[in-house]
Amino acid sequence: MAVCFPVFASSAMAQEEDLAKKLSNPVAALISVPFQFNYDGRIGPGDDGGRATLNFQPVIPFAINPEWNVISRTILPVISQWDIAPGTGRQFGLGDTTQSFFFSPSTPGPSGIIWGLGPV
Repeated sequence: MAVCFPVFASSAMAQEEDLAKKLSNPVAALISVPFQFNYDGRIGPGDDGGRATLNFQPVIPFAINPEWNVISRTILPVISQWDIAPGTGRQFGLGDTTQSFFFSPSTPGPSGIIWGLGPV
């Protein structure tokens, strides 16, 4: 039983390493939904306004065939701002959505290079 446990542990470590590689690869065939938060303080004419932006950035790959993927990357900002201009109070809403599509091979090239082609 002690022999089986190290094999299982090394298998789990290999899976964790594989997942870490996929997470660091922007064109991997892995669905991810990262969030980015930005805060801007001291804005507006009196430097007493502020803005908080939360970006939802889902990345969703679609297999076209066994060799190629299309990766959809969306950026959807949710914004709350206050006192940007005198007398305006607080505003809340969605910012401009950015949608990008990238074509990428399903597997890295012979030299290990991973690439994607699409508009920036």
